[in-house]
Amino acid sequence: MSNRGNNLLFITDPKGQVIEEGETVELTEAYPEGLDVQPFYTIRVAAGNRVVSEGAVTFKLIMKVDGDSFLLLDTFTLYPGEKFNRTYNAPGIGLAIKAMGESVTGVDAVDVALFGYKF
Repeated sequence: MSNRGNNLLFITDPKGQVIEEGETVELTEAYPEGLDVQPFYTIRVAAGNRVVSEGAVTFKLIMKVDGDSFLLLDTFTLYPGEKFNRTYNAPGIGLAIKAMGESVTGVDAVDVALFGYKF
């Protein structure tokens, strides 16, 4: 059950998520129905591509309904050392997060956190 205010819904391992060159990783793979965002008014996505990464990583935020990918909420690309922080109105029922490494670079390490806010 979620509380009022900010709730941490998802966070990558503190060591970071490693992405090999050209690889696509579904960061929320452990949640086949998507992260449950339905109880929240807004969500906040915070992401970073660590300084030690060797290339850019593109992130996709995907709305899910009944476990199926439905629509793309947003996409953004981070280069080594860059951070991202954005708030969205809660996009329906579920949310999946994917990260894709460039095909011509080496290994990347990323961090992602998702928060839900309710009154």
